[in-house]
Amino acid sequence: MSKVEFEPLILTDTTDIFTIRIDDEKETEYRKFFVMFKDTEDSFLKEDLERILVAIEKIALNGALESFFRVEGKMNDRICAIPLLVKPRDKSKHGTLRLYCIRVSNNLLIIGGGGLKVSQKYQENEVLAKHVATLQAIDSKLKMLERDGVELDNELYNLVIEID
Repeated sequence: MSKVEFEPLILTDTTDIFTIRIDDEKETEYRKFFVMFKDTEDSFLKEDLERILVAIEKIALNGALESFFRVEGKMNDRICAIPLLVKPRDKSKHGTLRLYCIRVSNNLLIIGGGGLKVSQKYQENEVLAKHVATLQAIDSKLKMLERDGVELDNELYNLVIEID
């Protein structure tokens, strides 16, 4: 079992954006992603990171609208990726960055981890598949809480859950 805490990242009148901390780790999943790529020398990855940061700013201002995300995961979950659009890569096989999240509603977004996507499908990459699986487990638990009447918009601030 892993313990998951939800930490506010950006709170606006329009949207609350949280990230997750797993098992009392020092850094949140968003922070680990950002630190991993902030000093990259690769110009493609720098552009991707900038696109992700700009997308998060837009989401904070306009809401977590479906149009900002690339649907990932399975049909019955709310897993998506930022950015929605990526610049086509040349034949040098440069990868693209993906940051995975749970789009709970237009008003609530939970950002998880991410990494470099160099394969056609995230399932073909062990690191990305793990991030998506973690978010799927979190989403499943959150849906159970919602069915039991928990209003995530109000209660995510103090919520701690356990996932397998």
